[in-house]
Amino acid sequence: MNGKKSTTIRSSGALKGVRVVDLTRVWAGPLGTRILGDFGAEVIKVSDPRLPADRMGGLYGKLNRNKSSLGLRLDTEVGRRIFLELVTISDVVIENFRPRVMPNLNLTYDEIMKANPSIVMCAMPGYGAEGPYAEFPAFGSTAEAASGVVSMLGYTTDRPIQTGMSYADPVSGLNSVGVVMTYLRRSRATGKGQYIDLALADSPVCMIGEYLVANSAISHLPTERGNEHPDHAPHGVNRADGDDNWVAISVTTNDEWQALCSVIGGDRLSDSRFSTQDGRKRFEEDIDAVISDWAKSRDTVSIMTQLQEAGVRAGRVSNNQELLNDPHLAANDFFADIDEGENGLKRYDGQSIRGNILDKSEWKAGPILGQDSKHVLVNLLGYSEADCAALAIDGTSVFNDESSTQS
Repeated sequence: MNGKKSTTIRSSGALKGVRVVDLTRVWAGPLGTRILGDFGAEVIKVSDPRLPADRMGGLYGKLNRNKSSLGLRLDTEVGRRIFLELVTISDVVIENFRPRVMPNLNLTYDEIMKANPSIVMCAMPGYGAEGPYAEFPAFGSTAEAASGVVSMLGYTTDRPIQTGMSYADPVSGLNSVGVVMTYLRRSRATGKGQYIDLALADSPVCMIGEYLVANSAISHLPTERGNEHPDHAPHGVNRADGDDNWVAISVTTNDEWQALCSVIGGDRLSDSRFSTQDGRKRFEEDIDAVISDWAKSRDTVSIMTQLQEAGVRAGRVSNNQELLNDPHLAANDFFADIDEGENGLKRYDGQSIRGNILDKSEWKAGPILGQDSKHVLVNLLGYSEADCAALAIDGTSVFNDESSTQS
C-alpha cells in the first residue's frame, strides 16, 4: 500500500506533526513515549493482537494516555510489511525488547532505515545491545540494584532497601525523551536517521557519578545512612501529630539553624554543643529528639508552613490522597481528569515539564487494544475496508473500534 503523511489528529503541542511508533512495554519505554504524546506527538502504540492490555489498573492509564493503538503481529510477513509501511511515514521508532527480538523479526535498524533513512530509532534493552549482560532480562527494580543505587539505601548494613519506585524506569524514560529529541532535531535538519542504544541499567549509574569518582580516587565505599545527610544536621523526617504523619526538615547553614531554634523555642536547642555545623552533626540524635518532641503534637501542614516562613526547608511527607488535595498542585492545574469509559473518570498526574503541551481538553485515555487499527491502516496507509477484514480474519490485526474509520 502507498502510505500518506496525513494530518496528525493533534491540534496543539510543541511536537504536533511528529509521529512516533511505540513498541515499548512495562514502564520506562511507555513513560518516554507518553511524554512525547503529552507534548502533541502522534504516538501509535503497536501491540500483539494476542496480548490485550490490562486497563483496570492505574499504571496502564498513566503510561499510555494520549496514544493510539494498532494491533499488529510482527512475526508474520504481512504484519512486518505493514509495520515497515508505517515506518515510512513516521519520525521515531522506540522499542525496549531484549536485543535479539528485533533481529529475530527481521526488523533491525538496517531494515528499518531502508524503509525510512531519516528515522530515529531508540532501543531500550535492559543492559544494552552488546556486552556479557546484553540478553539478560531486566525490570526497573533489578536494574536499579545492578546500577549500585540500592547499595547506598537503607538504615543498617543488614539489608539494602530498594527505592520502591523502580528508579531505573523513570530515569531511563526521561533520558529517552532527551536523546530522541536531540536526534530528531538533527534528522529534521540533515535528513539523517540515528540508532540509539539506551540501556535501562545504565541510566541510574549516571546519577551516582560522584561516588564512582570517590571510589576510584580513595577507594571510598558509601554506607547506608537512612535519611541522614553526610555533613548536615538536622536532616531527616520527624513524626507529627496523627497516624503515620511525618515532616521532612533540612538545615544546612547557621542562619537556618537559628531560624529553626526560634520557631521551636525554649532552651533545649541553645546547648553550646549545637552551635557549629560539626557539633550539630556529632550530636544529631540529641537534636532529633528535641524536634520530634516538638513536632509530635503539631500537624504537618502547620509545621511545614511555620518553618518555611522562617526560612527553613521543610515539607510534609504527603500520601497519594493528600497530593490529590494539595492546594499548590491544584492552583497550578497539575492534575488531569481522564474519562476511561467503562472504568470511569480517573484523576491522573499531569505533565511536570511545563511548556507547550497538548491541551488537556484533548487528552485521551490509554487505548483499548486495536481501537485505532482501522484509522492507521485506512487513513494513514491506504488500506481498504476489505483489506482490514482480511487482516482480522487471519489474525494479523485486531479491530476494537466499532465506529467507522476516523477522518
